[in-house]
Amino acid sequence: MIGSRQLEYFRAVARELHFTRAAEALQIAQPALSQQIRKLERQLGVTLFERSNHRVEITAAGAALLEHAERILADIAAVEEEMHGWAGGTRGRIRLGVARGLTARLARLLAAFSAEFPAVDVELREHNTEEMIAGLHGGRLDAATVVRLPPQEEGRRLASLPLGEEPLVLITAESAPLAGRYRVPVAALDGIDLACFSPGSAIREIILAALAEAGAAVRIRLETREYSTARAITSVGLAAAVVPRSIAEEPGLPVAVVRLDPEPTWAPSLAWPAGRRPGPALSAFIAFMRDHPELASVAS
Repeated sequence: MIGSRQLEYFRAVARELHFTRAAEALQIAQPALSQQIRKLERQLGVTLFERSNHRVEITAAGAALLEHAERILADIAAVEEEMHGWAGGTRGRIRLGVARGLTARLARLLAAFSAEFPAVDVELREHNTEEMIAGLHGGRLDAATVVRLPPQEEGRRLASLPLGEEPLVLITAESAPLAGRYRVPVAALDGIDLACFSPGSAIREIILAALAEAGAAVRIRLETREYSTARAITSVGLAAAVVPRSIAEEPGLPVAVVRLDPEPTWAPSLAWPAGRRPGPALSAFIAFMRDHPELASVAS
């Protein structure tokens, strides 16, 4: 039978792809770690790592085991935290994935939640939607504010709580031809240079779908993960960008804000694994967000 300690050893090597660094992280001797990995491979009858003098590579079997190991170890940690939570009131830790553009908006809610539940630690990790969904399934995140759940996830693999809806708007340099317009059709963006968000971003998918629906072909001049980078490129006239209205209206480098017709929207949700019962800390957080929509909603 595989023990949790063996899975911890295996995960450390899989993350580091280096036995010496993994041993240092685990604070054990490197020969002992190598022995444990060989023992695990004998138990399972598979090779988990390909070793050479210069590198360590995880095998396909190892990658499959890593997915299970991440989930199992996350479940064990969740059990421990839940028991501590029940033993001493609502306490524990929440690893919360946050979509870029929502962190500042959630600050009020997080401050209010921390004031009411001081024994709950909330760790924020900014990711795109694709990364957050993978983190939820892999046990690396307890909950996440995802922009849009794929249909196969909604209600089956992930439970969710809507956090409102907000329009996406065009930002351009103040000297750009569209800068003086209050609203333009999406089709008017045909042929423009665009600063867009990196693959894996749900907002990127929303923007590209709206452009395709309107028959607008754009040139993606820049791919970025940061709104501030898109704004900087836009401000000097190198490209335009489509961003959430709240982001466009934040203080920063000067840009012109133009509404679009039809108006694309983003509708983030708080998501968590449907098949894993939330512990006291996460249960309290979900209930707090549900009971305080004025703090959580992107439309607030």
